[in-house]
Amino acid sequence: MTLPAPSDSPKPAEEAAGANPWAPPGPDPSDRAGAAPGGVPGQGGQGWSPAPPTPGAPYWGPFPYPMPAPPPRNGVGIAAMVIGVVGLVLSLAVLLFWLSWLPALLAVILGAVGLVQVRKGIATNRGMALAGVILGVLGLLVSTGAGVFVVSEVRAVERERKAEEEADQARYDAAMKEAEERAAKERERIEAERKRLEAEREKAAADEKARRLSFGQSYTYPDGLKVTMGKPERYVPDETVFRAPKNSRFVQVRITIVNTGSANLALEGAGLPFVRDANGGLLLVLIDGSSRMQVPTGSLAVGQTVTSLTAYAVPNTAGESFSVEFNHGSVLKHVTWSGPVG
Repeated sequence: MTLPAPSDSPKPAEEAAGANPWAPPGPDPSDRAGAAPGGVPGQGGQGWSPAPPTPGAPYWGPFPYPMPAPPPRNGVGIAAMVIGVVGLVLSLAVLLFWLSWLPALLAVILGAVGLVQVRKGIATNRGMALAGVILGVLGLLVSTGAGVFVVSEVRAVERERKAEEEADQARYDAAMKEAEERAAKERERIEAERKRLEAEREKAAADEKARRLSFGQSYTYPDGLKVTMGKPERYVPDETVFRAPKNSRFVQVRITIVNTGSANLALEGAGLPFVRDANGGLLLVLIDGSSRMQVPTGSLAVGQTVTSLTAYAVPNTAGESFSVEFNHGSVLKHVTWSGPVG
């Protein structure tokens, strides 16, 4: 603590002693008035020395020199301002908000400590300490705002990403649904086509079976032409037979044709039938001079009936059965009758 310097206008020793008996005596005013500059009164300008003590008053001796005051402790305030600047600068970088709050908070704390030291007289940099507090508070506010902004942006990005994922999922689901529908339609089409082909095969098999008959049965074409194949009969050729083969049996085939439709029918392909033996070989048609052979030609009116008569030579080595194939229509749809030679 600094001691006060002696007064330039001292009072008489008695007045000082009466006012404060413990106060030290001052110099004589008369001596001081006659003193030369820089000297003691009555000493011809020599150095000043304290006057002798007054009788009856305590003597204190010469005044001591004043003690120097301790240096101010301004480090806390300086640190608060520096750290506050660092925290504020970091908080201005939005991506570093998570790092700026710590120096800003330290700046507020150190600035508060610096202000307390100023109030106690320990420090003298109140402005720096206050600047540290203000910068720290600003850094906290900016970092908080930056944090709220970043969080809101992150949530917005997350919402957009989620919306895009939902949109992608919706598009994927729609595409999958459309693909499944196309696949289902394709399966239905394939199944319908398979059923159609199967029905056609069944129909063709049934028609093929229906067109393989025994002698004596009838077959009616879709246009209404009804064909009945009679059982083969033994045939005796005339003497004028043309090249009658030897070692053969001769049979006559009778075919009755009736138009049961609603329009006239052309007898296309209904001439001579194809006759084969059991081995599949074609049999020779017998042509003699008689009028027993009849081959229908031209067209057949509605309800009209015609008969076809032809004879064939069946070799004795050809087996006991043979077949007759009758054709009709522009497509020449054939019907086959088979049975024993007779």
